[in-house]
Amino acid sequence: MLRPITPADATVIASLHTASWRAAYRGILSDAYLDGPIDGDRHATWQTRLHATTSRAFGYVALVAGTPQGFVYAFPDADRTHGTLIDNLHVLPAARGAGLGRRLLEAIAAAVPTHALSPGLHLHVFEANHAARAFYRRMGGREVECVAKPQPDGQTHAEWLVTWPDATTLLAP
Repeated sequence: MLRPITPADATVIASLHTASWRAAYRGILSDAYLDGPIDGDRHATWQTRLHATTSRAFGYVALVAGTPQGFVYAFPDADRTHGTLIDNLHVLPAARGAGLGRRLLEAIAAAVPTHALSPGLHLHVFEANHAARAFYRRMGGREVECVAKPQPDGQTHAEWLVTWPDATTLLAP
């Protein structure tokens, strides 16, 4: 089941985010960051984001048997060219491969027409995150640009910009 994220979900979303990063970004972000300050960093981020009263951002949490297993969060019209930014799409390691990532991505795509002016959808993915890059390619995403960006652990890593010019193409059978 998917349901909209609310401000009351800040702690749950931060915990999901932390667990996903620790698994997916091991070997990309520094172990010192993943084993240490990531908890406080993600909690502060989600408290701020989900309590921002002027934000148009939105997202969904995926529940399996009532337990949160993943989430997606987006910023409508974040880019003039590429439209809505999927800032986060994370599924717990034990829940990967069950279709939750696809369902979360499709939920955002379905909501773009009501939340955004632009039909486009985009995200950034670490160049070294081969599994995620393969998933986005299977979902029809196009890697259009690779740029080195500073990361929360103090390092700089290459990230691909992945785009869908029309989010509704993710909903086609």
